[in-house]
Amino acid sequence: MTFSQPLPRDARPHRRVRNSVRAGLVWSLAAAGINLAVWLLASAIGIDFLVWPQGASQPPAGVGPLAIVGATLLAGLAAGVVVGLLGKVVKHAVRWVIVGGVVFTAASLTGPWQQPEAVFTSTRVALTIMHIVTGSLVTFGLARGIWADDRAVLA
Repeated sequence: MTFSQPLPRDARPHRRVRNSVRAGLVWSLAAAGINLAVWLLASAIGIDFLVWPQGASQPPAGVGPLAIVGATLLAGLAAGVVVGLLGKVVKHAVRWVIVGGVVFTAASLTGPWQQPEAVFTSTRVALTIMHIVTGSLVTFGLARGIWADDRAVLA
């Protein structure tokens, strides 16, 4: 005697974009706190945060705590919107979120390392740490959210 089992439901229609946006903001807020701690520690040991946002032809600008929080939250918001829309379209969205998070985090590292020679290596290292913290926490949070959505529907 065999029992027929129902086909697994597709989790994609049940995902909500706002859940991904919320997850992106929550995890980017956590990343912003860690980035502020890195900024405070780096500033306390004498690392200045002067960078050239437009290239060497423009005057340098200082990276302060408000810019760090704003950039981190903007990255989490943008990632949340992209993941929310992606999660409605593709299967195995967790894989895509992880791969995309790694690629975008690696691409963001060009910012600190393509600065002119006048930017100190210590500044580049501190900014690199901030980029990695933001990328890894937001990627983890969004992948975890998609995974939880899939498991809730398939359970």
